[in-house]
Amino acid sequence: MKTILTTAALIVAATAGIASAQSNDAQLAALLNVNGAEFTTAELNNINEARRDGDVEKANYFLNHENRADASAGSHGKAQLAAQLGVNASDYTLAELVTVDSARRDNNIQNADYVLNGTSRTSVAPIATPYIGTGR
Repeated sequence: MKTILTTAALIVAATAGIASAQSNDAQLAALLNVNGAEFTTAELNNINEARRDGDVEKANYFLNHENRADASAGSHGKAQLAAQLGVNASDYTLAELVTVDSARRDNNIQNADYVLNGTSRTSVAPIATPYIGTGR
């Protein structure tokens, strides 16, 4: 019985937290005079911050959903870094490109090749955990 009550209390608390977050988003959207259904919480916060700072360009970036276009098309910075490295941006993650760039700057060709050759993506079998008996 105690477990059922505890579980019910947790469900109510979680539901209240979700409703509260949705309520905060709706309030912020109303304050910003935008349709809250069109924006994520992060976007609403970015729009609010940009307007507070008087940064019209940044506010419009989120209001026009340009941030979503950039995310779906791939990072311009990633494409530029890949071009500087002479590789195809779609073949590597941003983290891999940064690793290669850093390795090349340090004249560490071995680490750069480790990423460029795909060796860093090779999965390694996990080490088995030793079994400790119960002593029976």
